Amino acid sequence: MSPGESKKFKTPAADAYGPHRDDLIMTVDRGELPSDLDPAVGDELELEQDDESFVVRVTDVSPETVTLDANHPLAGEALTFEIELLEVV
Repeated sequence: MSPGESKKFKTPAADAYGPHRDDLIMTVDRGELPSDLDPAVGDELELEQDDESFVVRVTDVSPETVTLDANHPLAGEALTFEIELLEVV
């Protein structure tokens, strides 16, 4: 590429954050959550399991249950990049 030149390329989901996996979605009873937690759709929570921690997003809330999604927010999405070379140093 030369300065001022731009390129656009697309990365398929499989080569980016992978496919969206249904097995990473779980619905839990509210009683399993801390009593002082008032989850809302879009919240991110950190869960710990077997000395490992991971972030989940709240995708649904009902009076009895909360649905959590451990997929990366971009899982299942192809990524498009557009780059422009400004200068060579």
